[in-house]
Amino acid sequence: MADLLGIGKTGLFASKKAMETTGHNIANVNTEGYSRQRVKQTTGIPITQQGLVKGTGTRILSVNRFHDEFIERRLNKELTNSEFLKQRVNHLNQIEGVFNEIDTDGLNNLLNKFFNSFRELAGQPENETMRMVIRDNARMVVRDFRRIHNTLTNIAKSIDQSFQSNVQDINAQLKSIANLNKEILRIEQLGGGETGDLRDQRDQSVRNLSKLFEVHTYMDNKNNFVVSAKGVGTLVAAGEYSELIAGPATKEKSTSGIGGSVELYYKERQIVPITHRFKGGALSSLVKIRNDDIKKLKHEIDQSAFEFANMVNAIHRRGHVSRQIPTDSQGNPASHDDRGPTSGINFFKEPIMVEDASINLSLSGDIMADMTNISTGLKANSPGDNRIALAISKIQHEKILNNGTATIEEQYLHTVAQLGMETGKARFDFEQAEGLLAQAKSVKERLVGVSLDEEAANMMRYQHAYSAAAKVMKSAETMFDTILNIKR
Repeated sequence: MADLLGIGKTGLFASKKAMETTGHNIANVNTEGYSRQRVKQTTGIPITQQGLVKGTGTRILSVNRFHDEFIERRLNKELTNSEFLKQRVNHLNQIEGVFNEIDTDGLNNLLNKFFNSFRELAGQPENETMRMVIRDNARMVVRDFRRIHNTLTNIAKSIDQSFQSNVQDINAQLKSIANLNKEILRIEQLGGGETGDLRDQRDQSVRNLSKLFEVHTYMDNKNNFVVSAKGVGTLVAAGEYSELIAGPATKEKSTSGIGGSVELYYKERQIVPITHRFKGGALSSLVKIRNDDIKKLKHEIDQSAFEFANMVNAIHRRGHVSRQIPTDSQGNPASHDDRGPTSGINFFKEPIMVEDASINLSLSGDIMADMTNISTGLKANSPGDNRIALAISKIQHEKILNNGTATIEEQYLHTVAQLGMETGKARFDFEQAEGLLAQAKSVKERLVGVSLDEEAANMMRYQHAYSAAAKVMKSAETMFDTILNIKR
Protein backbone atom coordinates (compact mmCIF):
# COMPACT_ATOMS: atom_id res chain seq x y z
CA MET A 1 0.00 0.00 0.00
CA ALA A 2 2.89 2.31 0.74
CA ASP A 3 4.26 1.42 -2.72
CA LEU A 4 0.86 2.07 -4.26
CA LEU A 5 0.71 5.46 -2.56
CA GLY A 6 4.20 6.31 -3.88
CA ILE A 7 3.29 5.24 -7.39
CA GLY A 8 0.19 7.44 -7.31
CA LYS A 9 2.27 10.31 -5.95
CA THR A 10 4.76 10.10 -8.84
CA GLY A 11 1.92 10.12 -11.35
CA LEU A 12 0.34 13.07 -9.57
CA PHE A 13 3.55 15.12 -9.66
CA ALA A 14 4.28 14.18 -13.27
CA SER A 15 0.78 15.19 -14.43
CA LYS A 16 1.00 18.43 -12.42
CA LYS A 17 4.31 19.33 -14.07
CA ALA A 18 2.91 18.48 -17.50
CA MET A 19 -0.09 20.74 -16.90
CA GLU A 20 2.22 23.55 -15.74
CA THR A 21 4.30 23.21 -18.91
CA THR A 22 1.17 23.14 -21.08
CA GLY A 23 -0.13 26.25 -19.33
CA HIS A 24 3.25 27.90 -19.92
CA ASN A 25 2.93 27.10 -23.64
CA ILE A 26 -0.57 28.56 -23.82
CA ALA A 27 0.50 31.72 -21.97
CA ASN A 28 3.33 32.28 -24.49
CA VAL A 29 1.36 31.54 -27.65
CA ASN A 30 1.96 35.13 -28.84
CA THR A 31 5.51 35.50 -27.51
CA GLU A 32 7.93 36.13 -30.37
CA GLY A 33 10.56 33.42 -30.71
CA TYR A 34 8.96 31.10 -28.13
CA SER A 35 9.33 27.36 -28.73
CA ARG A 36 6.79 25.02 -27.19
CA GLN A 37 7.95 22.74 -24.39
CA ARG A 38 7.12 19.20 -23.35
CA VAL A 39 7.76 17.22 -20.20
CA LYS A 40 9.94 14.19 -20.84
CA GLN A 41 9.18 11.40 -18.38
CA THR A 42 10.11 7.78 -18.02
CA THR A 43 9.37 4.87 -15.73
CA GLY A 44 10.73 4.93 -12.20
CA ILE A 45 13.68 2.71 -11.31
CA PRO A 46 12.19 -0.76 -10.72
CA ILE A 47 12.93 -2.77 -7.58
CA THR A 48 13.04 -6.50 -6.94
CA GLN A 49 11.07 -7.98 -4.02
CA GLN A 50 10.62 -11.70 -3.35
CA GLY A 51 11.97 -12.51 -6.80
CA LEU A 52 9.54 -10.19 -8.54
CA VAL A 53 10.39 -6.97 -10.39
CA LYS A 54 8.08 -4.21 -9.25
CA GLY A 55 7.51 -0.85 -10.87
CA THR A 56 7.87 2.34 -8.85
CA GLY A 57 5.79 4.71 -10.97
CA THR A 58 7.15 7.48 -13.19
CA ARG A 59 9.79 10.17 -12.98
CA ILE A 60 10.47 13.37 -14.92
CA LEU A 61 13.71 13.44 -16.85
CA SER A 62 13.55 17.02 -18.14
CA VAL A 63 11.45 19.74 -19.72
CA ASN A 64 12.52 19.97 -23.34
CA ARG A 65 11.77 22.63 -25.91
CA PHE A 66 11.08 21.78 -29.52
CA HIS A 67 14.05 22.96 -31.55
CA ASP A 68 15.37 22.24 -35.04
CA GLU A 69 18.86 23.61 -35.64
CA PHE A 70 18.57 23.25 -39.42
CA ILE A 71 15.33 25.26 -39.51
CA GLU A 72 16.86 27.89 -37.21
CA ARG A 73 19.87 28.31 -39.51
CA ARG A 74 17.64 28.53 -42.55
CA LEU A 75 15.48 31.19 -40.91
CA ASN A 76 18.54 33.24 -39.96
CA LYS A 77 19.87 32.98 -43.51
CA GLU A 78 16.57 34.17 -45.00
CA LEU A 79 16.43 37.03 -42.48
CA THR A 80 19.93 38.11 -43.50
CA ASN A 81 19.08 38.06 -47.20
CA SER A 82 15.72 39.77 -46.74
CA GLU A 83 17.15 42.63 -44.65
CA PHE A 84 19.99 43.13 -47.15
CA LEU A 85 17.52 43.57 -49.99
CA LYS A 86 15.06 45.60 -47.89
CA GLN A 87 17.70 48.21 -47.11
CA ARG A 88 18.89 48.18 -50.71
CA VAL A 89 15.39 48.77 -52.09
CA ASN A 90 14.66 51.56 -49.58
CA HIS A 91 17.84 53.49 -50.36
CA LEU A 92 17.78 52.89 -54.11
CA ASN A 93 14.23 54.27 -54.13
CA GLN A 94 15.53 57.41 -52.42
CA ILE A 95 18.38 57.73 -54.92
CA GLU A 96 16.03 57.11 -57.84
CA GLY A 97 13.91 60.04 -56.65
CA VAL A 98 16.96 62.31 -57.03
CA PHE A 99 16.97 61.70 -60.78
CA ASN A 100 13.20 61.68 -61.25
CA GLU A 101 12.26 64.09 -64.07
CA ILE A 102 8.59 63.19 -64.40
CA ASP A 103 7.13 65.99 -62.28
CA THR A 104 9.97 68.52 -62.39
CA ASP A 105 12.70 69.76 -64.72
CA GLY A 106 15.63 67.50 -64.01
CA LEU A 107 19.24 67.95 -65.00
CA ASN A 108 18.78 66.56 -68.51
CA ASN A 109 15.93 68.97 -69.32
CA LEU A 110 17.83 71.90 -67.84
CA LEU A 111 20.92 71.11 -69.91
CA ASN A 112 18.74 70.96 -73.03
CA LYS A 113 17.29 74.37 -72.17
CA PHE A 114 20.78 75.75 -71.65
CA PHE A 115 22.01 74.57 -75.06
CA ASN A 116 18.78 75.62 -76.77
CA SER A 117 19.11 79.12 -75.36
CA PHE A 118 22.58 79.40 -76.96
CA ARG A 119 21.06 78.09 -80.19
CA GLU A 120 18.43 80.84 -80.03
CA LEU A 121 21.10 83.42 -79.25
CA ALA A 122 22.99 82.30 -82.35
CA GLY A 123 19.89 83.23 -84.37
CA GLN A 124 19.74 86.71 -82.80
CA PRO A 125 23.27 87.55 -81.51
CA GLU A 126 22.40 91.09 -80.45
CA ASN A 127 19.42 90.15 -78.29
CA GLU A 128 20.19 91.17 -74.69
CA THR A 129 17.12 89.34 -73.37
CA MET A 130 18.49 86.03 -74.65
CA ARG A 131 21.67 86.64 -72.70
CA MET A 132 19.59 86.97 -69.54
CA VAL A 133 17.84 83.71 -70.43
CA ILE A 134 21.22 82.00 -70.92
CA ARG A 135 22.49 83.20 -67.57
CA ASP A 136 19.29 82.11 -65.81
CA ASN A 137 19.38 78.70 -67.49
CA ALA A 138 23.04 78.32 -66.55
CA ARG A 139 22.17 79.10 -62.92
CA MET A 140 19.48 76.39 -62.97
CA VAL A 141 21.97 73.87 -64.37
CA VAL A 142 24.46 74.77 -61.64
CA ARG A 143 21.72 74.53 -59.00
CA ASP A 144 20.64 71.09 -60.19
CA PHE A 145 24.18 69.71 -60.29
CA ARG A 146 24.52 70.87 -56.68
CA ARG A 147 21.10 69.45 -55.76
CA ILE A 148 22.07 66.00 -57.00
CA HIS A 149 25.44 66.12 -55.26
CA ASN A 150 23.98 67.38 -51.96
CA THR A 151 21.12 64.87 -51.96
CA LEU A 152 23.47 61.96 -52.58
CA THR A 153 25.72 63.28 -49.81
CA ASN A 154 22.76 63.55 -47.43
CA ILE A 155 21.75 59.94 -48.18
CA ALA A 156 25.32 58.87 -47.41
CA LYS A 157 25.17 60.82 -44.13
CA SER A 158 21.89 59.14 -43.20
CA ILE A 159 23.65 55.81 -43.74
CA ASP A 160 26.39 56.99 -41.38
CA GLN A 161 23.72 57.68 -38.77
CA SER A 162 22.30 54.20 -39.36
CA PHE A 163 25.73 52.73 -38.62
CA GLN A 164 25.81 54.55 -35.30
CA SER A 165 22.36 53.29 -34.26
CA ASN A 166 23.05 49.77 -35.55
CA VAL A 167 26.25 49.42 -33.56
CA GLN A 168 24.28 50.14 -30.37
CA ASP A 169 21.83 47.37 -31.28
CA ILE A 170 24.67 44.99 -32.06
CA ASN A 171 26.39 45.62 -28.72
CA ALA A 172 23.09 45.17 -26.85
CA GLN A 173 22.46 41.81 -28.56
CA LEU A 174 26.04 40.62 -28.02
CA LYS A 175 25.85 41.51 -24.34
CA SER A 176 22.50 39.74 -24.01
CA ILE A 177 23.86 36.55 -25.61
CA ALA A 178 26.95 36.58 -23.37
CA ASN A 179 24.81 37.03 -20.24
CA LEU A 180 22.41 34.28 -21.34
CA ASN A 181 25.36 31.96 -21.96
CA LYS A 182 26.51 32.46 -18.39
CA GLU A 183 23.02 32.02 -16.94
CA ILE A 184 22.29 28.86 -18.96
CA LEU A 185 25.61 27.35 -17.87
CA ARG A 186 24.99 28.25 -14.23
CA ILE A 187 21.50 26.73 -14.14
CA GLU A 188 22.53 23.54 -15.92
CA GLN A 189 25.57 23.05 -13.72
CA LEU A 190 23.44 23.41 -10.57
CA GLY A 191 21.42 20.35 -11.44
CA GLY A 192 19.86 20.43 -14.85
CA GLY A 193 17.35 23.22 -14.36
CA GLU A 194 14.99 24.34 -17.10
CA THR A 195 16.72 26.61 -19.63
CA GLY A 196 14.30 26.42 -22.57
CA ASP A 197 13.10 30.00 -22.15
CA LEU A 198 16.67 31.30 -21.89
CA ARG A 199 17.68 29.40 -25.02
CA ASP A 200 14.70 30.90 -26.85
CA GLN A 201 15.83 34.36 -25.79
CA ARG A 202 19.35 33.59 -27.02
CA ASP A 203 18.03 32.37 -30.36
CA GLN A 204 15.96 35.54 -30.66
CA SER A 205 19.07 37.67 -30.10
CA VAL A 206 20.90 35.69 -32.77
CA ARG A 207 17.98 36.30 -35.14
CA ASN A 208 18.17 40.03 -34.39
CA LEU A 209 21.88 39.95 -35.27
CA SER A 210 21.09 38.01 -38.46
CA LYS A 211 19.09 41.00 -39.67
CA LEU A 212 22.28 43.07 -39.53
CA PHE A 213 24.90 40.62 -40.82
CA GLU A 214 25.48 36.96 -41.62
CA VAL A 215 25.83 35.05 -38.35
CA HIS A 216 27.49 31.70 -37.67
CA THR A 217 26.89 29.92 -34.35
CA TYR A 218 28.40 26.71 -32.96
CA MET A 219 29.45 24.93 -29.77
CA ASP A 220 33.22 24.84 -29.26
CA ASN A 221 35.23 21.95 -27.82
CA LYS A 222 34.53 23.25 -24.30
CA ASN A 223 30.77 23.22 -24.98
CA ASN A 224 30.63 27.02 -25.06
CA PHE A 225 28.14 28.76 -27.34
CA VAL A 226 30.03 30.90 -29.89
CA VAL A 227 28.68 33.60 -32.21
CA SER A 228 30.77 34.86 -35.10
CA ALA A 229 30.17 37.27 -37.97
CA LYS A 230 31.18 35.98 -41.39
CA GLY A 231 34.16 37.94 -42.66
CA VAL A 232 34.77 39.60 -39.28
CA GLY A 233 35.37 36.88 -36.69
CA THR A 234 34.18 35.79 -33.25
CA LEU A 235 31.97 38.27 -31.43
CA VAL A 236 30.72 36.14 -28.50
CA ALA A 237 32.40 33.17 -26.82
CA ALA A 238 30.71 31.83 -23.66
CA GLY A 239 30.28 34.82 -21.33
CA GLU A 240 32.66 37.17 -23.16
CA TYR A 241 31.89 39.44 -26.12
CA SER A 242 33.74 41.93 -28.32
CA GLU A 243 32.14 45.37 -28.24
CA LEU A 244 32.02 47.44 -31.41
CA ILE A 245 32.16 51.20 -31.84
CA ALA A 246 31.23 53.61 -34.66
CA GLY A 247 33.32 56.66 -35.41
CA PRO A 248 34.50 58.96 -38.23
CA ALA A 249 37.49 58.01 -40.36
CA THR A 250 39.97 60.04 -42.36
CA LYS A 251 39.72 59.92 -46.14
CA GLU A 252 42.76 57.63 -46.30
CA LYS A 253 41.29 55.08 -43.85
CA SER A 254 37.68 55.41 -44.91
CA THR A 255 36.23 52.48 -46.87
CA SER A 256 34.06 54.94 -48.83
CA GLY A 257 36.88 57.26 -49.85
CA ILE A 258 35.03 60.14 -48.16
CA GLY A 259 36.66 61.91 -45.24
CA GLY A 260 34.55 61.91 -42.07
CA SER A 261 32.36 58.97 -43.08
CA VAL A 262 31.39 56.69 -40.18
CA GLU A 263 33.16 53.33 -39.90
CA LEU A 264 32.85 50.39 -37.49
CA TYR A 265 35.75 49.25 -35.31
CA TYR A 266 36.44 46.84 -32.49
CA LYS A 267 36.30 49.01 -29.38
CA GLU A 268 39.61 47.59 -28.19
CA ARG A 269 41.29 47.99 -31.61
CA GLN A 270 40.25 51.30 -33.15
CA ILE A 271 42.87 51.22 -35.88
CA VAL A 272 41.53 49.50 -38.97
CA PRO A 273 37.80 49.76 -39.82
CA ILE A 274 35.86 46.50 -40.21
CA THR A 275 32.74 48.03 -41.80
CA HIS A 276 33.33 46.52 -45.24
CA ARG A 277 34.10 43.06 -43.83
CA PHE A 278 30.53 42.29 -42.75
CA LYS A 279 28.68 40.01 -45.15
CA GLY A 280 24.93 40.11 -45.85
CA GLY A 281 22.23 41.77 -43.78
CA ALA A 282 21.48 45.46 -43.35
CA LEU A 283 25.09 46.47 -42.62
CA SER A 284 26.48 45.00 -45.84
CA SER A 285 23.63 46.58 -47.81
CA LEU A 286 24.30 50.02 -46.34
CA VAL A 287 28.02 49.67 -47.08
CA LYS A 288 27.29 48.73 -50.69
CA ILE A 289 24.91 51.68 -51.14
CA ARG A 290 27.34 54.19 -49.64
CA ASN A 291 30.69 52.86 -50.86
CA ASP A 292 29.64 51.61 -54.30
CA ASP A 293 26.36 52.99 -55.61
CA ILE A 294 26.48 56.55 -54.23
CA LYS A 295 30.21 56.85 -54.84
CA LYS A 296 29.80 55.76 -58.46
CA LEU A 297 26.87 58.11 -59.07
CA LYS A 298 28.69 61.06 -57.57
CA HIS A 299 31.73 60.36 -59.72
CA GLU A 300 29.63 60.18 -62.88
CA ILE A 301 27.85 63.45 -62.04
CA ASP A 302 31.16 65.10 -61.14
CA GLN A 303 32.67 63.88 -64.42
CA SER A 304 29.75 65.31 -66.38
CA ALA A 305 30.00 68.67 -64.56
CA PHE A 306 33.78 68.78 -65.07
CA GLU A 307 33.70 68.04 -68.80
CA PHE A 308 30.65 70.26 -69.37
CA ALA A 309 32.26 73.29 -67.70
CA ASN A 310 35.63 72.77 -69.40
CA MET A 311 34.08 72.32 -72.84
CA VAL A 312 31.90 75.42 -72.54
CA ASN A 313 34.84 77.45 -71.18
CA ALA A 314 37.23 76.27 -73.94
CA ILE A 315 34.88 77.56 -76.63
CA HIS A 316 33.74 80.67 -74.76
CA ARG A 317 37.33 81.83 -74.16
CA ARG A 318 37.90 82.02 -77.90
CA GLY A 319 35.17 84.62 -78.37
CA HIS A 320 34.99 88.33 -77.67
CA VAL A 321 32.61 90.27 -75.48
CA SER A 322 29.35 91.44 -77.03
CA ARG A 323 30.07 95.19 -76.87
CA GLN A 324 32.11 97.72 -78.78
CA ILE A 325 35.82 97.12 -78.15
CA PRO A 326 38.43 99.85 -78.69
CA THR A 327 41.04 99.07 -81.35
CA ASP A 328 44.59 100.22 -81.98
CA SER A 329 45.88 101.99 -85.09
CA GLN A 330 46.13 98.70 -86.91
CA GLY A 331 42.57 97.72 -86.05
CA ASN A 332 43.48 95.10 -83.45
CA PRO A 333 40.99 94.93 -80.56
CA ALA A 334 42.19 95.85 -77.09
CA SER A 335 42.58 92.99 -74.59
CA HIS A 336 40.85 95.12 -71.93
CA ASP A 337 38.42 97.98 -71.84
CA ASP A 338 36.97 100.03 -69.01
CA ARG A 339 34.69 97.08 -68.07
CA GLY A 340 37.38 94.40 -67.94
CA PRO A 341 38.87 91.79 -70.28
CA THR A 342 37.43 91.57 -73.77
CA SER A 343 38.39 87.99 -74.58
CA GLY A 344 39.57 84.77 -72.90
CA ILE A 345 36.64 84.90 -70.45
CA ASN A 346 35.48 81.69 -68.78
CA PHE A 347 31.74 81.14 -68.72
CA PHE A 348 32.02 78.94 -65.60
CA LYS A 349 34.61 79.06 -62.85
CA GLU A 350 37.45 76.83 -63.99
CA PRO A 351 37.00 73.42 -62.27
CA ILE A 352 40.15 72.29 -60.49
CA MET A 353 39.52 68.54 -60.51
CA VAL A 354 36.81 65.99 -61.24
CA GLU A 355 36.11 65.19 -57.58
CA ASP A 356 33.34 67.46 -56.24
CA ALA A 357 33.13 69.28 -59.58
CA SER A 358 29.32 69.19 -59.40
CA ILE A 359 29.16 70.92 -56.01
CA ASN A 360 31.87 73.46 -56.92
CA LEU A 361 30.36 74.36 -60.30
CA SER A 362 29.36 78.02 -60.59
CA LEU A 363 29.24 80.85 -63.10
CA SER A 364 32.39 82.92 -63.41
CA GLY A 365 32.54 86.34 -61.80
CA ASP A 366 32.78 88.02 -65.20
CA ILE A 367 29.54 86.49 -66.43
CA MET A 368 27.74 87.31 -63.18
CA ALA A 369 28.99 90.92 -63.28
CA ASP A 370 28.17 91.80 -66.89
CA MET A 371 25.93 90.02 -69.41
CA THR A 372 27.87 91.55 -72.32
CA ASN A 373 30.71 89.25 -71.30
CA ILE A 374 28.66 86.36 -72.73
CA SER A 375 30.38 85.83 -76.06
CA THR A 376 28.52 85.15 -79.27
CA GLY A 377 31.08 85.96 -81.93
CA LEU A 378 34.58 84.83 -82.72
CA LYS A 379 35.56 88.19 -84.13
CA ALA A 380 35.56 91.44 -82.17
CA ASN A 381 33.12 94.21 -83.01
CA SER A 382 31.08 91.91 -85.25
CA PRO A 383 27.46 92.12 -84.01
CA GLY A 384 26.21 89.49 -86.45
CA ASP A 385 28.93 86.94 -85.66
CA ASN A 386 27.31 83.92 -83.98
CA ARG A 387 30.05 81.29 -84.27
CA ILE A 388 30.78 81.02 -80.53
CA ALA A 389 27.12 80.71 -79.54
CA LEU A 390 26.61 78.13 -82.28
CA ALA A 391 29.67 76.12 -81.22
CA ILE A 392 28.53 76.04 -77.58
CA SER A 393 25.07 74.85 -78.62
CA LYS A 394 26.68 71.97 -80.52
CA ILE A 395 28.34 70.67 -77.34
CA GLN A 396 24.98 69.05 -76.66
CA HIS A 397 25.73 66.49 -79.38
CA GLU A 398 29.48 66.16 -78.82
CA LYS A 399 30.75 62.82 -77.43
CA ILE A 400 32.90 64.21 -74.65
CA LEU A 401 32.27 61.62 -71.91
CA ASN A 402 33.21 58.00 -71.30
CA ASN A 403 36.38 58.20 -73.39
CA GLY A 404 34.62 60.03 -76.21
CA THR A 405 31.79 57.52 -76.63
CA ALA A 406 28.86 59.43 -75.12
CA THR A 407 27.33 62.86 -75.05
CA ILE A 408 26.37 64.48 -71.75
CA GLU A 409 22.74 63.52 -72.36
CA GLU A 410 23.59 59.94 -73.34
CA GLN A 411 25.80 59.47 -70.27
CA TYR A 412 23.16 60.95 -67.98
CA LEU A 413 20.40 58.77 -69.42
CA HIS A 414 22.68 55.74 -69.17
CA THR A 415 23.28 56.54 -65.49
CA VAL A 416 19.55 56.89 -64.82
CA ALA A 417 18.77 53.70 -66.76
CA GLN A 418 21.38 51.71 -64.84
CA LEU A 419 19.98 53.01 -61.57
CA GLY A 420 16.47 52.06 -62.64
CA MET A 421 17.60 48.55 -63.56
CA GLU A 422 19.37 48.10 -60.22
CA THR A 423 16.31 49.33 -58.34
CA GLY A 424 13.96 47.09 -60.31
CA LYS A 425 16.18 44.06 -59.78
CA ALA A 426 16.42 44.80 -56.05
CA ARG A 427 12.61 45.06 -55.79
CA PHE A 428 12.16 41.74 -57.59
CA ASP A 429 14.79 40.01 -55.46
CA PHE A 430 13.26 41.46 -52.30
CA GLU A 431 9.81 40.12 -53.19
CA GLN A 432 11.32 36.67 -53.68
CA ALA A 433 13.30 36.94 -50.44
CA GLU A 434 10.15 37.93 -48.55
CA GLY A 435 8.42 34.82 -49.88
CA LEU A 436 11.27 32.56 -48.81
CA LEU A 437 11.38 34.24 -45.38
CA ALA A 438 7.63 33.75 -44.90
CA GLN A 439 8.05 30.11 -45.88
CA ALA A 440 10.88 29.61 -43.38
CA LYS A 441 8.85 31.26 -40.61
CA SER A 442 5.86 29.06 -41.46
CA VAL A 443 7.95 25.88 -41.30
CA LYS A 444 9.47 26.93 -37.98
CA GLU A 445 6.07 27.83 -36.53
CA ARG A 446 4.64 24.50 -37.64
CA LEU A 447 7.48 22.53 -36.07
CA VAL A 448 8.17 24.42 -32.84
CA GLY A 449 5.33 26.92 -32.42
CA VAL A 450 2.39 26.62 -30.03
CA SER A 451 -0.91 25.20 -31.32
CA LEU A 452 -3.78 26.15 -29.00
CA ASP A 453 -5.85 23.16 -30.17
CA GLU A 454 -3.02 20.76 -29.41
CA GLU A 455 -2.30 22.35 -26.04
CA ALA A 456 -6.02 22.26 -25.08
CA ALA A 457 -6.13 18.55 -25.89
CA ASN A 458 -2.95 17.97 -23.88
CA MET A 459 -4.37 19.90 -20.93
CA MET A 460 -7.44 17.66 -20.85
CA ARG A 461 -5.27 14.55 -21.12
CA TYR A 462 -3.03 15.63 -18.25
CA GLN A 463 -6.05 16.61 -16.15
CA HIS A 464 -7.47 13.11 -16.57
CA ALA A 465 -4.09 11.60 -15.70
CA TYR A 466 -3.89 13.82 -12.64
CA SER A 467 -7.37 12.75 -11.52
CA ALA A 468 -6.51 9.09 -12.11
CA ALA A 469 -3.29 9.40 -10.10
CA ALA A 470 -5.26 11.04 -7.28
CA LYS A 471 -7.72 8.14 -7.32
CA VAL A 472 -4.81 5.70 -7.04
CA MET A 473 -3.65 7.53 -3.93
CA LYS A 474 -7.24 7.60 -2.61
CA SER A 475 -7.51 3.85 -3.15
CA ALA A 476 -4.23 3.31 -1.29
CA GLU A 477 -5.55 5.44 1.57
CA THR A 478 -8.82 3.45 1.69
CA MET A 479 -6.93 0.14 1.79
CA PHE A 480 -4.66 1.45 4.53
CA ASP A 481 -7.67 2.59 6.58
CA THR A 482 -9.33 -0.81 6.16
CA ILE A 483 -6.29 -2.62 7.58
CA LEU A 484 -6.15 -0.25 10.50
CA ASN A 485 -9.84 -0.79 11.23
CA ILE A 486 -9.33 -4.59 11.25
CA LYS A 487 -6.70 -4.27 13.96
CA ARG A 488 -9.05 -2.18 16.07
